[in-house]
Amino acid sequence: MARCVEFNEVEKIEKAMNVFWEKGYNATSMQDLVDAMQINRSSLYNTIGDKRQLFMKCISTYFEAAMCELKQKVAKEKTAMQALINLINDKVASIVDTEKSCLGVKSIFEMASEDVEIRQLLTKKNEVFISYITEIVKKAMEEGALDNSEDPTLLSEYIMTSFTGWKQAYILHRDPIKIKKMATFLIKNISK
Repeated sequence: MARCVEFNEVEKIEKAMNVFWEKGYNATSMQDLVDAMQINRSSLYNTIGDKRQLFMKCISTYFEAAMCELKQKVAKEKTAMQALINLINDKVASIVDTEKSCLGVKSIFEMASEDVEIRQLLTKKNEVFISYITEIVKKAMEEGALDNSEDPTLLSEYIMTSFTGWKQAYILHRDPIKIKKMATFLIKNISK
């Protein structure tokens, strides 16, 4: 008779996510995962699947948590423009205050060009973010804080890709003042 699998899947997924985040997909072994998750291989295979399936579950969990956090922060703001400014400043703080880069971006660079299914998952999750940021941009345009002659989706994508460039610049130069100046420049250039 098979043993019942008893573990908190959410907690275990978070532990696996941290391993992938630290090492990347390719450098992470199944042993790394079972050690971090503190479960045996058969439990992992029987409940979640193989390393790739676990990675995809980690990516989904990561994006869902980030989206939830973003929505909570935006909901606290009185104006869409203030929400956008806070989003940009929060990203700056994340870039300069944490060693980890965005798991999504890290995964895009490592996996998306090689694995179609992972690329599709990352694209889908990125599109959800872009769509949400676009809604904030549209509201800021309606409020008169942003130029409404601009394409809101293009502006949202520009903001999001700026974050990736800032992380790259910070990794190379370790200059938080430069990143903060770039954020100020972005806010100034998108503001009306």
